[in-house]
Amino acid sequence: MWAPRRAATDMSLWDWASAVYARPGVTEACLTLQDKHGQSVAYLLWAAWARTTEPTRLASAARSARAWEASTVALLRAARRNLSVRSPPVGDAGREALREQVRGVELAAERLILETLEARTVQGRQRASVLESLRGATGAWGGEAPDHMLRELAAALDPDLPSGGDGRHDWASDRTAKTPMDDEGDEKERELRARLAVLSQEHADIDVAIQALANSALPDMMVIGRLKRKKLALKDEISSLQDQLTPDIIA
Repeated sequence: MWAPRRAATDMSLWDWASAVYARPGVTEACLTLQDKHGQSVAYLLWAAWARTTEPTRLASAARSARAWEASTVALLRAARRNLSVRSPPVGDAGREALREQVRGVELAAERLILETLEARTVQGRQRASVLESLRGATGAWGGEAPDHMLRELAAALDPDLPSGGDGRHDWASDRTAKTPMDDEGDEKERELRARLAVLSQEHADIDVAIQALANSALPDMMVIGRLKRKKLALKDEISSLQDQLTPDIIA
């Protein structure tokens, strides 16, 4: 069986997607495109990785991703988000434990579709710009996808592009010598970005849960109030992490 051409680091699509998802701005842009514009995060990441604008390839991948999204991923996501809301008489500890299990299954489902799309990328990765690949992908997927959001996501996915670049930078080709202290700092930054991605996802989940409760026939204002307070607390923690990840500028 033909295997897709890998980058110089032999990094799989899943490993690449896991790494870039923790980059500044990627999580936020992906969740906005998913929750507000009906796009698929897995499909967008595949498109950015494959870097293709070929309509046939994009349409074929979109059909596969859409079918899996509808039958599996969307249902798991909805279940996870529903578990963000207290559901007496079930205790919070048990509900949160179940929510984490569902999160794990949802992640496995996302990985499965990425691996499926990677295996079907029979022509290997192309050299289209990340932005043009994202534009082509959202066109094949359908629905609204504001261009400024695609630009933000493209810039976040490929932050090493020079100003005004065309998205053709090969993220696997750069090599710089690092000291042990550099490696320690990189590890701390990765941990902070991973935590930031988790909190951003949880913040988005609570926002969806609040909207669902507010639109119900008999909204429970006490539960909504608790969720809003938790959302504010998460926002504060997110802001703190972002401050730690933003270097100080000394005039």
